[in-house]
Amino acid sequence: MNTMKTLKIAGLFIFVMVIFSSCFLHFGVDPPENVEYQLSLSFQDAFCRDLVKGIGLEWWPDSTIISEEQAQSGIVRDSLYTLDIIVSEPCKNWDNKIYNVKGRPDFIPAINRPGLSMYKYIDGYCYLSNGFSVPVNDCPEERILTYQLKCPYLFGDEAIHEFVTYWDIPKAKKLNQHTAKCYRIEFEGNEIIPQLSTDINENGDYMAIIKLK
Repeated sequence: MNTMKTLKIAGLFIFVMVIFSSCFLHFGVDPPENVEYQLSLSFQDAFCRDLVKGIGLEWWPDSTIISEEQAQSGIVRDSLYTLDIIVSEPCKNWDNKIYNVKGRPDFIPAINRPGLSMYKYIDGYCYLSNGFSVPVNDCPEERILTYQLKCPYLFGDEAIHEFVTYWDIPKAKKLNQHTAKCYRIEFEGNEIIPQLSTDINENGDYMAIIKLK
């Protein structure tokens, strides 16, 4: 990802956060306090070949010309995977029965499913990324998240593959967001130690390489 693309993504993120914060300030209330979980996974085979590269994407909304770089960054098509996230403690906001935010009459869509984006990191590999958030007041400290991913493009089957992730929740916050720190991932009997990267945005993104047989 080149500097211009990074600046565009960071700029969009900052713009949204400023507007979001301004709305709450306008009404004289503080913005909601959330815990943010940012996770990016590279899937590789035994020969270190990139298994994510080439997955079908929806292009970024501002992409008028599809370049080679843009073809490696975008939103993964919904039809290519299903992703469910299970929180470790009962949560008012997040319903573990449907692995989604609970629907409400004034919210469209009624169920907000977790999604995946794809980015090409500076190490040359493509990563599947997910940003997850729970409100501090509606949920206990969620220190274990289980990601259940079905993606035939990656795994070559229709099975659900499970990733158990472990997080620390820092007390410090920025713009009322606590950025959780991922320190361990368990996958099919293996333990993976993720690394912190700021390649995507300044909030920090925990990245890990998953080796598939």
